[in-house]
Amino acid sequence: MTPRLIVTVDTEEEGLWGGKYPVSGNTVRNIQQLPLFQRVCDRLGIRPTYLVAAPVVDDDRAAAVLQEFADNDRCEIGTHVHPWCNPPLADFTDSRQSYLCNLPPAMQRAKIEWLTDRIAERFGRRPTSFRAGRYGLADAGAEILSDTGYAADSSVIPFLNYTPEGGPDFSQAPWHAYRVDGELCRPAQHGGLLEVPVSVGFNRQNFRAAQSAQSFIRRSAALRRLRLEGLLDRLGLLQQIKFSPEQSTTARMNRLVDRLLEQGAPAVVMMFHSSSLLPGESPYVRTEKDLAAFLGRIEATLVDCVQRRGLSGGTLTEFAATWTGDTQLAVCSKDETN
Repeated sequence: MTPRLIVTVDTEEEGLWGGKYPVSGNTVRNIQQLPLFQRVCDRLGIRPTYLVAAPVVDDDRAAAVLQEFADNDRCEIGTHVHPWCNPPLADFTDSRQSYLCNLPPAMQRAKIEWLTDRIAERFGRRPTSFRAGRYGLADAGAEILSDTGYAADSSVIPFLNYTPEGGPDFSQAPWHAYRVDGELCRPAQHGGLLEVPVSVGFNRQNFRAAQSAQSFIRRSAALRRLRLEGLLDRLGLLQQIKFSPEQSTTARMNRLVDRLLEQGAPAVVMMFHSSSLLPGESPYVRTEKDLAAFLGRIEATLVDCVQRRGLSGGTLTEFAATWTGDTQLAVCSKDETN
């Protein structure tokens, strides 16, 4: 099977970069910028997956932009729950509550079901792909997604640990796609939900060995004082890379894709936030010049994936439908046990 290129966008409101999580009064002006990105995808035959938050669905002008893409079969519309502004609303008194996984399971279910039904009502099709806001999914949420008929989740960010902020720990989660049955970060042979992690890895081929080296450096007070991790990154000897134009250069993203494909990855998953398409609304794009560079990084990376590597574009749900399970799991798990 030809590896898939999956491009995902957290399609959401503005104002989320200052540690504040407003329950109401959110604006979604950035959605009017989506056509700039969609045109890049159209030229390359890529159907992105827009994971849509409640304020976007509830805004007529924003929804109309996405509706045009969906009506022409140019994208997939999925679900993106921001607990603070996703009904049913409750008192929001602690930043820990910005992670869906920290809410009682009944409240998690109510929020997921509300947005699922709202997207189906707005766009005429029930969503089957999901990503939690702030990547805040854990075992209970994964079970709810399976119960609710979701085919694919992309909340896992491999090698990263969000527990200091109150979020989940993905440091030992697989970096490749896998079935979920009970435990979000443990691959299963069977399960109704396919986890399709955002592509994160290293510029070294054996990701787990690279992670071990990174962890050793971080645990050593002496090596931290020498700032060895930063030095190795600058020298290109040990780089952790996220497949995102917000945090990585084109060269680094291409390097990561090469390492992933060398290890038999059945898919690579790019992600970014829609607010980065509106200058001044994310820390990654502050000016029009930044925006041009940002779109340039996206296009150059996607062109390389499609034209040089021959990757086949696909949405999260399309990939879940073609997942062949055990064979791919065995191929991709080689370095999990080495």
